[in-house]
Amino acid sequence: MIEDLDESNVDDLLGILASKPLANITMIADCTQLKHWCDIRLLKQDGKLTAAFSLYHDLDFLAGAFWAESSASLHTLLRDFDDQIRGQSLVIICNEDQLKMLSAVCDNVVPIRERQMIADNSSNLSEWGDVPPEKLSPLDADDLRKLYINCGIPAWTPSVLELGPFYGIRDVKENIVCVAGVHYVTRFGAEIGNVATLPDFRRRGLASSCIRAVAEELLDDIPIVVLHYFDENRPAQLLYERMGFSYSDSDPVYFTKVRFD
Repeated sequence: MIEDLDESNVDDLLGILASKPLANITMIADCTQLKHWCDIRLLKQDGKLTAAFSLYHDLDFLAGAFWAESSASLHTLLRDFDDQIRGQSLVIICNEDQLKMLSAVCDNVVPIRERQMIADNSSNLSEWGDVPPEKLSPLDADDLRKLYINCGIPAWTPSVLELGPFYGIRDVKENIVCVAGVHYVTRFGAEIGNVATLPDFRRRGLASSCIRAVAEELLDDIPIVVLHYFDENRPAQLLYERMGFSYSDSDPVYFTKVRFD
């Protein structure tokens, strides 16, 4: 039986996902803070939850996330999304076990390796910028949009400012030149992201200051923060390692492009 996610089944699903929160952190966010932007369906077999799939409907491209006990249960659930994904390319963030399931049921699976790093209240995060960041608000949306466009991130949307803290640094002309924020915040953990610095202001430690400010505010209320970077992004690796983030037990993860034919 396939069901839509609702108040009658969300706690059961979260109980399963929370047993491995770092492996399932994206799906946890979809079922909580981001649920209004997702089409989430659950598969029950003999009264037991065996799969869940989330399809985003607020992006310019198809993307999703999932949890499944097996490739067979994943395949059964995906067939319920045929009218939306059949013959389409889709982006899914997944761990190694999930990648194996996708490879068993999908065509043209192209994984791009990402690293997952974490920090908690025992982490001693460092920074080396000489300008203190300020907390930003939705009133800064226009300035942030300009920054992201100039940094080559045109898909940024101001709605994320409502999800959690964003911190930025301005230049002498009051333009925002560096920012860090979140992708989502849940009681199980949050993902730091939307990090951007204008080229002329890089290598000054500004990003470290913004990231640390976001992490410290989040860790006042939740147990752990995560971030991801593409494996070939050496500057990001050096930045996060120097700051004191550590690699998680669920590292690596995969930004996976798949096609359902």
